[in-house]
Amino acid sequence: MTHAKHTVERIQFSSAGEPIVGLLCLPEGPLVKRPGVVLLGPFGFVKEQSPAEYATRLANAGYVALVFDPRCSGESGGTPRRHESPANKIADAQAAIDYLAARPEVDAAKLGALGICQGCSEMIAVAAADPRIKALALVSGQYLYAQNIAKFFSGGGPSLEQRIARGHAAKAHYDRTGEVDYTEVVSLADKSAGLPWPPIHDWYMPWTSEKWGAPSRWENRYTTMSDAEVWSFDVDAHARKMHTPTLIVHGEMSDGGPEAAQHVYALMPVKDKQLHIVPGIFHTRFYDDPLVIEPTAIEVMAWFDSHLR
Repeated sequence: MTHAKHTVERIQFSSAGEPIVGLLCLPEGPLVKRPGVVLLGPFGFVKEQSPAEYATRLANAGYVALVFDPRCSGESGGTPRRHESPANKIADAQAAIDYLAARPEVDAAKLGALGICQGCSEMIAVAAADPRIKALALVSGQYLYAQNIAKFFSGGGPSLEQRIARGHAAKAHYDRTGEVDYTEVVSLADKSAGLPWPPIHDWYMPWTSEKWGAPSRWENRYTTMSDAEVWSFDVDAHARKMHTPTLIVHGEMSDGGPEAAQHVYALMPVKDKQLHIVPGIFHTRFYDDPLVIEPTAIEVMAWFDSHLR
């Protein structure tokens, strides 16, 4: 399919032996080597959601941008379906970097990474370990460290410790029987859902079969065993190893508030870093509100321009 300043190619690569399906957003024009960017999105995301909003804008500005469905989600392979695993997503992103670096349109010496929401925590781990990433941008992050996540689950429903425990129990059940327990990602009535807040519910629910047809590319479920790994992930350990130039853009009402972004920013030993707290902006407005995305994308592209051009 063709757009004003870019084309979108459906592509496939492999991660841990599983097929990963992605969308490669390519600037229009002659075949020349350009900077490339790999993107990761929120908890339970599929490629057509918030990452695509940024990938298309990056392509319009001359970047080759790759969004993909992580293992077990969307059009990609892997079982059990809808399993959330930071370790798998980190490995998938590294495989995506391998793929992007080998494309004839991409300058393998000029690679960047962009994380959105929970993808920020995972992209910190990717960039901290992979010297091929020369610039990192983090937008409206859900930063996975215990103090921050515990606050998320302090308003009723299972606590952080209870969620981790139910994840371990579900994993033991799966290992013993092969049966997969599922939990809803969002719910207005059930505070035990993965993301039990009405504004998050209201953003996710339009991405069900009513929008995509059946079967939906986004499903309101994830494996309960995911809770053991996701909510015990420690972004701090990776942030302390960060030597990649890093831009953090965070809404005043993004997850964890300014203090979460400030916490991660302070841990990063890299000197070339910037933190921008956007006043009055709620978390999911960075996903699909053009009044928020446009200036954020311009800021991200300016950051990449200064490090990848």
